[in-house]
Amino acid sequence: MFDNFIDDETFYDREYSNDKFPLTPYYLSFRNCTFTNIDFSNSDLERVDFMSCKFNYCDFRNANFSNNGIKDLTFINCNLLGIDFSNSMLIDSTINDSNLDYSNFTLVKFNNFKFNNCSIKSSSFDEVKFKKIEFNNCNLQEVEFLNTSLNKIKLNTCNIKGLKVSLNNLKGAVVNINQALDLSLLLGIKIEESD
Repeated sequence: MFDNFIDDETFYDREYSNDKFPLTPYYLSFRNCTFTNIDFSNSDLERVDFMSCKFNYCDFRNANFSNNGIKDLTFINCNLLGIDFSNSMLIDSTINDSNLDYSNFTLVKFNNFKFNNCSIKSSSFDEVKFKKIEFNNCNLQEVEFLNTSLNKIKLNTCNIKGLKVSLNNLKGAVVNINQALDLSLLLGIKIEESD
Protein backbone atom coordinates (compact mmCIF):
# COMPACT_ATOMS: atom_id res chain seq x y z
CA MET A 1 0.00 0.00 0.00
CA PHE A 2 2.81 2.45 0.91
CA ASP A 3 5.45 0.95 -1.39
CA ASN A 4 5.16 3.31 -4.35
CA PHE A 5 5.40 6.79 -2.83
CA ILE A 6 6.81 9.55 -5.00
CA ASP A 7 8.52 12.57 -3.45
CA ASP A 8 6.23 15.59 -2.90
CA GLU A 9 3.03 13.61 -3.45
CA THR A 10 -0.37 14.59 -1.98
CA PHE A 11 -3.17 12.13 -1.16
CA TYR A 12 -6.82 13.09 -0.65
CA ASP A 13 -9.76 11.23 0.91
CA ARG A 14 -8.08 7.84 1.20
CA GLU A 15 -8.38 5.02 3.71
CA TYR A 16 -5.37 2.99 4.77
CA SER A 17 -5.42 -0.08 7.02
CA ASN A 18 -3.27 -2.91 8.34
CA ASP A 19 0.11 -1.86 6.95
CA LYS A 20 3.55 -0.52 7.93
CA PHE A 21 4.35 3.10 7.07
CA PRO A 22 7.86 3.69 5.64
CA LEU A 23 10.52 4.59 8.21
CA THR A 24 11.94 7.51 6.24
CA PRO A 25 9.33 8.66 3.75
CA TYR A 26 9.63 11.38 1.15
CA TYR A 27 7.88 14.73 1.45
CA LEU A 28 4.24 13.65 1.58
CA SER A 29 0.87 15.26 2.28
CA PHE A 30 -2.32 13.54 3.41
CA ARG A 31 -5.64 15.40 3.42
CA ASN A 32 -8.86 14.02 4.90
CA CYS A 33 -7.45 10.48 5.12
CA THR A 34 -8.21 7.72 7.61
CA PHE A 35 -5.54 5.39 8.96
CA THR A 36 -6.59 2.23 10.80
CA ASN A 37 -4.13 -0.15 12.43
CA ILE A 38 -1.12 1.38 10.65
CA ASP A 39 2.34 0.85 12.14
CA PHE A 40 4.14 4.23 12.20
CA SER A 41 6.57 3.07 14.92
CA ASN A 42 10.09 4.52 14.59
CA SER A 43 9.05 6.43 11.45
CA ASP A 44 10.50 9.85 10.70
CA LEU A 45 7.35 11.93 10.04
CA GLU A 46 9.07 15.32 10.08
CA ARG A 47 8.55 15.78 6.33
CA VAL A 48 5.03 14.33 6.30
CA ASP A 49 2.07 16.69 6.43
CA PHE A 50 -1.24 15.40 7.81
CA MET A 51 -4.35 17.61 7.77
CA SER A 52 -7.92 16.66 8.67
CA CYS A 53 -6.88 13.04 9.17
CA LYS A 54 -8.07 10.36 11.59
CA PHE A 55 -5.91 7.64 13.18
CA ASN A 56 -7.57 4.56 14.71
CA TYR A 57 -5.57 1.94 16.62
CA CYS A 58 -2.29 3.10 15.06
CA ASP A 59 1.17 2.47 16.51
CA PHE A 60 3.36 5.59 16.72
CA ARG A 61 5.88 4.25 19.26
CA ASN A 62 9.09 6.31 19.11
CA ALA A 63 8.01 8.09 15.92
CA ASN A 64 9.48 11.49 15.07
CA PHE A 65 6.75 14.10 14.56
CA SER A 66 9.06 17.03 15.39
CA ASN A 67 9.18 20.36 13.53
CA ASN A 68 5.73 19.73 12.14
CA GLY A 69 2.46 21.59 11.79
CA ILE A 70 -0.45 19.37 12.82
CA LYS A 71 -3.99 20.58 12.18
CA ASP A 72 -7.39 18.95 12.61
CA LEU A 73 -6.17 15.46 13.52
CA THR A 74 -7.93 12.86 15.66
CA PHE A 75 -6.10 9.97 17.32
CA ILE A 76 -8.26 7.20 18.82
CA ASN A 77 -6.84 4.26 20.79
CA CYS A 78 -3.33 4.85 19.47
CA ASN A 79 0.01 3.91 21.00
CA LEU A 80 2.12 7.08 20.96
CA LEU A 81 4.64 5.87 23.57
CA GLY A 82 7.82 7.92 23.33
CA ILE A 83 6.66 10.01 20.37
CA ASP A 84 8.59 13.21 19.66
CA PHE A 85 6.36 16.22 18.91
CA SER A 86 9.09 18.75 19.79
CA ASN A 87 9.11 22.14 18.10
CA SER A 88 5.72 21.53 16.44
CA MET A 89 2.39 23.32 16.28
CA LEU A 90 -0.59 21.19 17.36
CA ILE A 91 -3.82 22.87 16.31
CA ASP A 92 -7.53 21.91 16.43
CA SER A 93 -6.77 18.27 17.27
CA THR A 94 -7.78 15.60 19.77
CA ILE A 95 -6.11 12.52 21.20
CA ASN A 96 -8.55 10.03 22.76
CA ASP A 97 -7.92 6.90 24.84
CA SER A 98 -4.26 6.71 23.88
CA ASN A 99 -0.87 6.06 25.48
CA LEU A 100 1.60 8.97 25.26
CA ASP A 101 3.92 7.94 28.11
CA TYR A 102 7.52 9.23 27.81
CA SER A 103 6.61 11.65 25.01
CA ASN A 104 8.47 14.84 24.15
CA PHE A 105 6.48 18.08 23.78
CA THR A 106 9.42 20.50 24.10
CA LEU A 107 8.79 23.90 22.47
CA VAL A 108 5.34 22.85 21.22
CA LYS A 109 2.61 25.42 20.59
CA PHE A 110 -0.87 24.05 21.37
CA ASN A 111 -4.01 25.77 20.13
CA ASN A 112 -7.45 24.21 20.69
CA PHE A 113 -6.09 20.79 21.60
CA LYS A 114 -7.67 18.05 23.74
CA PHE A 115 -6.24 15.04 25.53
CA ASN A 116 -9.13 12.76 26.59
CA ASN A 117 -8.59 9.65 28.75
CA CYS A 118 -4.89 9.47 27.89
CA SER A 119 -1.85 8.26 29.77
CA ILE A 120 0.92 10.86 29.43
CA LYS A 121 3.15 9.65 32.28
CA SER A 122 6.75 10.82 32.49
CA SER A 123 6.43 13.09 29.47
CA SER A 124 8.10 16.47 29.01
CA PHE A 125 6.28 19.75 28.34
CA ASP A 126 9.27 22.12 28.32
CA GLU A 127 8.85 25.73 27.18
CA VAL A 128 5.37 24.95 25.85
CA LYS A 129 2.75 27.55 24.93
CA PHE A 130 -0.86 26.57 25.69
CA LYS A 131 -3.86 28.26 24.09
CA LYS A 132 -7.14 26.41 24.62
CA ILE A 133 -5.76 23.12 25.96
CA GLU A 134 -7.74 20.42 27.76
CA PHE A 135 -6.53 17.50 29.83
CA ASN A 136 -9.61 15.36 30.60
CA ASN A 137 -9.23 12.28 32.83
CA CYS A 138 -5.56 11.90 31.95
CA ASN A 139 -2.72 10.26 33.83
CA LEU A 140 -0.10 13.00 34.25
CA GLN A 141 2.05 11.21 36.83
CA GLU A 142 5.67 12.40 36.87
CA VAL A 143 5.01 14.79 33.95
CA GLU A 144 7.50 17.64 33.68
CA PHE A 145 6.26 21.17 32.97
CA LEU A 146 9.41 23.32 32.77
CA ASN A 147 9.13 27.00 31.84
CA THR A 148 5.49 26.24 30.96
CA SER A 149 2.66 28.19 32.57
CA LEU A 150 -0.33 26.16 33.77
CA ASN A 151 -2.37 29.29 34.45
CA LYS A 152 -6.09 28.53 33.89
CA ILE A 153 -5.30 24.94 32.80
CA LYS A 154 -7.79 22.49 34.32
CA LEU A 155 -6.04 19.47 35.81
CA ASN A 156 -8.79 18.63 38.31
CA THR A 157 -9.87 15.38 36.58
CA CYS A 158 -6.32 14.08 36.15
CA ASN A 159 -3.82 12.07 38.17
CA ILE A 160 -1.00 14.56 38.84
CA LYS A 161 1.01 12.66 41.44
CA GLY A 162 4.70 13.52 41.21
CA LEU A 163 4.07 16.44 38.85
CA LYS A 164 7.32 18.31 38.18
CA VAL A 165 6.61 22.02 37.94
CA SER A 166 7.92 25.23 39.48
CA LEU A 167 5.66 27.14 41.84
CA ASN A 168 5.65 30.11 39.48
CA ASN A 169 4.39 27.97 36.57
CA LEU A 170 1.81 26.24 38.77
CA LYS A 171 0.18 29.56 39.68
CA GLY A 172 -3.43 29.69 38.45
CA ALA A 173 -3.75 25.96 37.63
CA VAL A 174 -7.19 24.49 38.39
CA VAL A 175 -6.99 21.46 40.69
CA ASN A 176 -9.30 19.58 43.05
CA ILE A 177 -8.93 19.52 46.85
CA ASN A 178 -7.02 16.22 46.95
CA GLN A 179 -4.60 17.44 44.30
CA ALA A 180 -4.08 20.66 46.26
CA LEU A 181 -2.97 18.59 49.25
CA ASP A 182 -0.49 16.66 47.08
CA LEU A 183 0.82 19.88 45.54
CA SER A 184 1.36 21.36 48.99
CA LEU A 185 4.47 19.14 49.13
CA LEU A 186 6.03 21.44 46.52
CA LEU A 187 5.74 24.22 49.10
CA GLY A 188 7.44 22.10 51.75
CA ILE A 189 4.29 22.16 53.86
CA LYS A 190 3.89 19.36 56.37
CA ILE A 191 0.25 18.53 57.12
CA GLU A 192 -0.65 17.10 60.52
CA GLU A 193 -3.98 16.40 62.16
CA SER A 194 -4.71 18.63 65.17
CA ASP A 195 -5.14 17.07 68.59
